[in-house]
Amino acid sequence: MLRASHILIAHEDATRSQRNVSREEALFLIADIQKKLLENELTFEQAAKMFSDCPSGKANGGDLGIIKREQMDKLFVVYLEGLRPGETSGICCTPFGFHIIRRNQDVNLVQSP
Repeated sequence: MLRASHILIAHEDATRSQRNVSREEALFLIADIQKKLLENELTFEQAAKMFSDCPSGKANGGDLGIIKREQMDKLFVVYLEGLRPGETSGICCTPFGFHIIRRNQDVNLVQSP
């Protein structure tokens, strides 16, 4: 199973979006967030709480917890699986908007006897 955190910036054309900003404005905003992360102006958790349009992720500093591949957007899973644990993506686009995704430590579920 996978674990991830993300920052989502939606736009007016995104699925389930309640934002009234253009795709270009959303891209500009996520690029600015990415710059702040790269320059260590904000931690990932701070940026998620301040800017993310994902209500569950925003409340948890971007942490989505354990992810079941079949329950997530296919593109999101592709981006996530392309990261090593601890690695953060560049800007990713899904039908829900623009994301910055961090792959957290994977979960190994061990069955007890």
